[in-house]
Amino acid sequence: MVGKKRVEKELDLEHEDLFDDVFGLDEEQIEARKKLNEIARKESEKMEKAMKEQSSQESEKNAQRNENASEAQKEAEIAEPSFEKPKKKRAKKKIVKVEPEEKPIQEIEEGPEEIKKEPFEGIAAQEEPKVEEKPIASKVSVAQPEIESEKSERELEEKIFVSEPTLEILPKLSFLEDKDGNVFIGRSKSTYDSYGSEAGLFIGRVNEENYEKKNVLMDSLGPHVVFVCGARGSGKSYVLGVIAEEIALKNKNVGVIVVDPVGVFWSMRYPNRERRELEALKNWGLEPRGLENIVVFIPKGMEKQTPQGTYDATFSVKPSMLTVQDWCLTFGLERFSPTGLLLEKALEKVEKGYVTVDKEHIKGTKDYSIDDIIFCLENDAELNSRERGYKVDSIRALTSRFEAAKSWGIFDMHGTPLTELSREGQLTIIDTSFLDDNVTALVIGILARRILAARKIVTRREAAKRFEAGEEMLELEIPPTWLIIDEAHTLIPSGNVKTAASEALIEYVKQGRRPGCSLVFATQQPSAIDIRVLSQLDIIIVHKLVFNDDIKAVYKRTPAIIPHRYKAGAFIRTLPVGVALVGDRREETSRAFIMQIRPRMSQHEGREIETIETKVVLSDPQVLALVSSLYWARLKRDNKVGLVEIRRTLNSLNAKYSSHVEEKALLAELEKKGAIIDEKQGVVLLEDKTIAAPKKTIEKQAEQVQEAPSAEIAAPSLKKPIEPELASVELISFPVKYAREKAEAKIRKKLGKLFGLIGGSERLIETNLKYVPVYKVEFNYFNQQNTFRQGFLFVNSVSGEFLHFTKRFVESQGLKELYSLESEEILVLNFLTQPLTASELSKKVYLDENRVKKILKKLCDKELVKIIEKNGIVMYQLNKRFDLPRSPLHPMHQSLQNIPLVTAEVLMKEKERYSKNDVRDLLQRIWKKLVVTSIKDIYWPIYEGIVENTKTGKRRKICIDAITGEEITFC
Repeated sequence: MVGKKRVEKELDLEHEDLFDDVFGLDEEQIEARKKLNEIARKESEKMEKAMKEQSSQESEKNAQRNENASEAQKEAEIAEPSFEKPKKKRAKKKIVKVEPEEKPIQEIEEGPEEIKKEPFEGIAAQEEPKVEEKPIASKVSVAQPEIESEKSERELEEKIFVSEPTLEILPKLSFLEDKDGNVFIGRSKSTYDSYGSEAGLFIGRVNEENYEKKNVLMDSLGPHVVFVCGARGSGKSYVLGVIAEEIALKNKNVGVIVVDPVGVFWSMRYPNRERRELEALKNWGLEPRGLENIVVFIPKGMEKQTPQGTYDATFSVKPSMLTVQDWCLTFGLERFSPTGLLLEKALEKVEKGYVTVDKEHIKGTKDYSIDDIIFCLENDAELNSRERGYKVDSIRALTSRFEAAKSWGIFDMHGTPLTELSREGQLTIIDTSFLDDNVTALVIGILARRILAARKIVTRREAAKRFEAGEEMLELEIPPTWLIIDEAHTLIPSGNVKTAASEALIEYVKQGRRPGCSLVFATQQPSAIDIRVLSQLDIIIVHKLVFNDDIKAVYKRTPAIIPHRYKAGAFIRTLPVGVALVGDRREETSRAFIMQIRPRMSQHEGREIETIETKVVLSDPQVLALVSSLYWARLKRDNKVGLVEIRRTLNSLNAKYSSHVEEKALLAELEKKGAIIDEKQGVVLLEDKTIAAPKKTIEKQAEQVQEAPSAEIAAPSLKKPIEPELASVELISFPVKYAREKAEAKIRKKLGKLFGLIGGSERLIETNLKYVPVYKVEFNYFNQQNTFRQGFLFVNSVSGEFLHFTKRFVESQGLKELYSLESEEILVLNFLTQPLTASELSKKVYLDENRVKKILKKLCDKELVKIIEKNGIVMYQLNKRFDLPRSPLHPMHQSLQNIPLVTAEVLMKEKERYSKNDVRDLLQRIWKKLVVTSIKDIYWPIYEGIVENTKTGKRRKICIDAITGEEITFC
């Protein structure tokens, strides 16, 4: 078609009825055609008017020349210019006889380009049939052959884009293919020549005529940015599972991390059990299978609320990994607001050190906790200064935000090493469904930043052939990593909105190609994604979309030629579930194409719940057994349950399971088990005999203990042994997780090693399970503004030391030395961290120098301090090692809180050496602003092995922790 120019427009789905089977004219094009017809009509009228005027002038001239002509001839001459006669005949006559008429005709032939370029048939002609186009066609008869040729070209064009499946879509589809007919996306010809089909991810099949049998393999050898989008329920999360499944099975040289904000990917460990998909798997030549190399991580603080079997490990983040910008974005603070500047100052002080309002010097640390930040905000002298500090309200507001951050369950002093998350041959699922969007963004932002930084360093080391061992290997030695993210619009939103993940993910996609960092992200709203990320994608998978803005965004960012037919608005809106439009940036793929996603081999939990299928029905006997066992366990624990509560629970379970269990039947069942129904009091009680049920067992165990030669334990090597109490009581304790047999085997193994070293001979006589009382001290700790924070710590009542837990139980050092000291003596010891003179020390503790010397003399007498001389100067330094947390709010004090508690029947209970009053008085002498509110007993189970030397007869104890199985040296 010569000079043909199409009128293009943005997609408008509000007028879908205009898109018929033959795509080629849209609403704007029709309007353009109408305007062209109107222009042509006006030009025709203008030319006819000019012709009329010229004809009239000629007629007047002829009348003057032929005055003697007949009246009939004059009338005929006058009548000829009239336009009341048929226009076709009049136009033809004047074209032949009147020479001046040739000029207007020439103007029509060479007139506006639009008139020549478009024929006047089509939709516009059908809508306005009254437009007199025939005379125009007659006048431009010279141009008629060109119009006819143009018409044939337009009909040919319409045939190209006709929606009949039998006709080919242009441009022609071509791929990079292997010898088996599989086609690749994302793989270059040079990579294929080197590696063939290795690590090709089978994600679907081409769904176009003449290509139906071709499997689609996505490259995973090189880094990629893959964008998956689609409306809710269209299959986008399903595709993410297919990609993750394929990488886990086909490429063992990379790490895969799936960030799951919905909580549906943990089920990939199980084979697919959906009936409809099992048949589809057979048709695709696949079998259902679960993934064995999957590891599901949940936030550390959510361990207790999460069902067992749905996760494998917990993850946490070091607070020190967060930047000021991270905290501000997460808390919703302006970076350079007063609160933002206060936050920056506090983080700087925690890292470099500061002085408290009590003149105490706090050393800086790179690995700090949230409690360290809060302590700094509340106690730093500069921040709380009336002259140079910040407002009390600002400090309180920021402190409350950090207090709330502790409840997120993601922070820990140690954090999860990156090598546990990104590991060759491991599919890692990070379940963030427990977290709010802003916290999820924080986790992903830190994760992306860590992966990119680690891979940059590793890539440079590999290039330099340099490898170093050390702790940094836990953070740096990771393989090329695929990061897969669902619901990405909440993490990298478009416009001016930023999250804690925005900048990190933008840098990840921009700089990740060389280090081998890949990203697969999915969303329901393509138009809501930051264009800086979309501009980096090289593979796009588009499912059904509904909204106009989303479809525009997809067409704009697809890195491939999209056939004209696929640009129809109705096309994207009517894609079936599991069918997608795929675009590939590689030049080996000629255009975008349609793909059918393969069925999942592993179980997918992201399907919409069909409520009609979720109702579970139990029989009356099943519900009766369920409720009776539930409340029998409650009675054994509490001895009493209210009838109102029982009635309410029974009604709820009857409604849930469609049962009809009556209250009388339930109470009768409880009575059979030994309960007493007191209808007057409205309670169900437990008989006394049920409480004392295990008497025979207890008596038998007590006889065994009495028969054991426990009196002989008091060997010379043991100082004042404390006899355990032999009383059967139920107490709150830590759970026993290490079997007695394993503990005995560990003791015997230790004895065997000693026998080989010293040639002695010892044997294990007996092993007893005893419970050591541990004090849980709850307190209020006041700050300079006379506000307080609540906290707790744990003290071993036998050793008198603080008790902590870091994968095993550890104790502080030196606390027991302080029980006999006065407040001033403790104060002097606290500041004697390095050799000092009496004068220097007096300035630090704000006491008179003579008073300090008297205190130092007492401490020397107690062998806690010793005198040294340096260059003739008398100085004092500690004579014993002290390892004590400086603050009662130190996170180490809370480390036992994560260990669950149980109700245990205790037979052997160790006696306390330090009373609760001793502990209360000491703590309040160490920290004067601390007020103890309660002290509770929690019991720690320990296996005590009695070992005897067969030659000397001497006995000693070996203690094994019944929770971790580690040997305890301070029992």
